[in-house]
Amino acid sequence: MARIALILLALLMWPGALLAQSASSFTTATTADGPVIEFTSGEFALAEGIAPPATGWQPKPNPHIIRIRETDWQTGEFHIMSGRFRFDRSALGAEPLALYTVSTRNQFAVIVNGREVGRNFAQHSDQVLAWYRPYLVALPAGSLVPGTNTIEIRASSQDSVGIGRVIIGPDSAVRANYQTQYFWQITAPLAASFAMLIMGILAFLFWLGRRQEIELAWLSASTILWFLRNYQYFAEVTPFQIAVFNALTVYATYFASVATAAFYFHFIKLPNTNRIIAALFALGVPLSVAHTQFGASNLVFYIPTTILIFAVAGLSLRDFGRHRNIEHGAISVAMLIAPFFSLYDVTLANGHRGWDGNGFYLAVFGGFTYSVAFLISFGKRALDAFGDLAAANANLERRIAETRAELAASEAARQELVVGQALAGERERLMQEMHDGIGSNLITALAVARQQNQPSSTIKTLNRALSDLKITVDSLEPVEGDLVALIGNLRHRMQGDLRDAGVMCRWEVDTCGPLEWLDAANALHVLRIFQEAIGNVLTHASATEMRIGCREETRGGVAGIAAYVADNGRGFDTAQERPGKGLANIRARAAALHGVLDAASDNPQGTTITLWLPYQRKL
Repeated sequence: MARIALILLALLMWPGALLAQSASSFTTATTADGPVIEFTSGEFALAEGIAPPATGWQPKPNPHIIRIRETDWQTGEFHIMSGRFRFDRSALGAEPLALYTVSTRNQFAVIVNGREVGRNFAQHSDQVLAWYRPYLVALPAGSLVPGTNTIEIRASSQDSVGIGRVIIGPDSAVRANYQTQYFWQITAPLAASFAMLIMGILAFLFWLGRRQEIELAWLSASTILWFLRNYQYFAEVTPFQIAVFNALTVYATYFASVATAAFYFHFIKLPNTNRIIAALFALGVPLSVAHTQFGASNLVFYIPTTILIFAVAGLSLRDFGRHRNIEHGAISVAMLIAPFFSLYDVTLANGHRGWDGNGFYLAVFGGFTYSVAFLISFGKRALDAFGDLAAANANLERRIAETRAELAASEAARQELVVGQALAGERERLMQEMHDGIGSNLITALAVARQQNQPSSTIKTLNRALSDLKITVDSLEPVEGDLVALIGNLRHRMQGDLRDAGVMCRWEVDTCGPLEWLDAANALHVLRIFQEAIGNVLTHASATEMRIGCREETRGGVAGIAAYVADNGRGFDTAQERPGKGLANIRARAAALHGVLDAASDNPQGTTITLWLPYQRKL
């Protein structure tokens, strides 16, 4: 690259032509490897067929190209052009020399002082395509003579014919220029076109999996058409007859642009895209007929192609203004570049260089550029999709965990219900057995005792036994944590004993919440405590009045219910309380309930037994 830059700079700085002989002129540049000359004119002769012209030599500027569209020639007819250039061997130093030429089309041979030193074809039937290909031809020392040397280039073609740029100089300097030009004119377009084609194939495979992404199908189609169009740049031999190849190349330019527009219109969701694309493809039919059957110029394709490229660029500019993100920005930039590539190539094709020394076209990279842009856009879209998928998976996992927890809770509830139903069934069976068995026997025994006038102590014992049985049966009844209902039922059971003892019972109940933990076993503890307290009132207190009640009460910061039995009897001295069996039993039962039992007595104002129970029990 440094050598080429030096050459270009020297060409700019030293444009003066040095005449070696009357019919040849050239510019000279000084490089690190020696002077290099590029012929700006020579002697040219043209003939039909493949036989080299013997007469008709005329001085012409070089490059000297006769394009078939500027003549009445028919593609397939051979024409041959010879160009002669003269130079002084001593002006190029002592190093081995080489010749560089580009755009010399299509088959050509290089003759030095009447001796052929190189050619790019084996026989004239070869479909060589050299209009864009740079060549390097070594000039053997044996072919050169001291002083003036003559180089003749014989170019033959079945299409446009001519001799392009011709540069001679030290092999190292000319080779460096050749390698640079070969990279940009052959290697880079070849690599870019195949990369574009691979991306198109991948797009097609993606489209097979996501048919709703129609822009993928159009992207794939456009890359195939652009590859066909670009094949002329890097192909050395056409795959079939050159006339057909040229026609397909011209057609491909238009239809590839339409396919690109179809891709972009679908990408930006342009309204009526299918109708527009159908119309553009339909337009290609009469254009092809006009070009093929009536010999219309290539402009019939190039003009609508250029209009379409600028229209797409305008839409991309508008879309970029609406969607300022990577997904749309990359595609918009690629579409905006396309018109500049086209304008530059038009100027280059008409002999104007964008910058000196640059001989390669830019539009050949257009398809690759927008394919890469779409890859960036597709990658951004894929990353977003992956992010959404990850979020969806996380949400799904969360929902699965919630559902599993709900199922576990439901299963636990079901198991609890099953156990509850089993317990309820068993409880019902026990209640029935106690009622029909023990209860029936006690009632019978009590009746017999009364009929036989048994001692009152016997009758009382049987009554207590029957009351105990009823209380036990009552404890098995589900109360759903309702302590008030439980005590109230006990009061109802003992109402007869209270009445017989002449004790009036007052009911003092506030609204209280349920005790969730109050099952059958705990309910029996509560009933036994109140049974013992009421029994003490009837047996020892000599009371005339008794109060049974409950209220909500918080102790030590713990909410609970305080249920009590109070009488107006003679009371007792709690300081002299002896650990009797009755109080010890009910204190033990209170502890089993996680509750507290208080006994308060103000002789002679009576005694109060209070059972405090928490709403929530510590595990």
